[in-house]
Amino acid sequence: MTRSFGLTHLAAACGAVFAMGVLASAEGCGPGDTRYYCDATGCYNCDGYGCHPVDPPSPTKCTGNAQCAQGEICTDQGCVSVCSQDSDCPQGDVCKSNQCVAPTKQPGGLVACTKDADCGSGQQCVGTGTWAQCTAKSNVCQYSSECAQGDVCADGECLTDCSKGQTCPSGTACTKGVCIPNAGSQCTSDAQCSGSTPKCEDGSCVAQCDPNAQPDTCGAGYYCNAGACVVDTRPKPDCGNNAQCAANQVCLDGFCRYSCSTDLDCEHIDTRIGFCAADKTCRDQQEAQAQSGNGTGCLSSADCASGQICISNTCQ
Repeated sequence: MTRSFGLTHLAAACGAVFAMGVLASAEGCGPGDTRYYCDATGCYNCDGYGCHPVDPPSPTKCTGNAQCAQGEICTDQGCVSVCSQDSDCPQGDVCKSNQCVAPTKQPGGLVACTKDADCGSGQQCVGTGTWAQCTAKSNVCQYSSECAQGDVCADGECLTDCSKGQTCPSGTACTKGVCIPNAGSQCTSDAQCSGSTPKCEDGSCVAQCDPNAQPDTCGAGYYCNAGACVVDTRPKPDCGNNAQCAANQVCLDGFCRYSCSTDLDCEHIDTRIGFCAADKTCRDQQEAQAQSGNGTGCLSSADCASGQICISNTCQ
């Protein structure tokens, strides 16, 4: 009798697991064998007796990264852990856009920063003034050659060059020869936004998006950053491996670069990139100086004096 009851109970429990869609096979259905699982509805611990939801941790409220623990960043949802995969997160959370959040939530909007030290691991403080925010390094430019034609790299963002009087796009203003985005005045938090633009980013209400969606749903000129559609200021890679470059080029960090041994090698290719930089690729003078770290070039405003910003690897 006891054995029969145990088998019946186990079968019923496994049936409940299958009905929830949590486990697709009998694996994990047995007393003492616990499985952890997350889907779009939440995270669960399952065993032969059924599945139980795992509550996500409650983020600590914060106004800056200094109030968060090591490995965390401050968002409008509070302090959240930085991650690269789900296993980096505490139980109840999954990894979205390098943030540990509940499966049912979008990543939090990143708070403003003033220096790289304000940001979590794998992130950099990008932008100027009220537009500065922590951004994944993969979305940050170092050199103007990483940007589309007509753009320059300014503090990690590919922005329109206006150094020769070019007209700046709407919502930006020409500052020190580059079109810097203006901070909006619509909002200071998501609570002030609604409808088709429920996210507050840099003072403007913008559309919400799924950072894991492929392709990106934000449309031309925008991309999904931390669950919000923002102006696309990312570098524009042109290769994934050496086979996609010319015979005398190498694919370096997503860009085809001419190989060199001396400056003369580069001058013979194009005088505009007539300097053989420290990585043995041809660069313009500003890029070569910035890469050498000799103090005459910059990669971000952190390399510049107070009040200056780094534009095209020059403090201005």
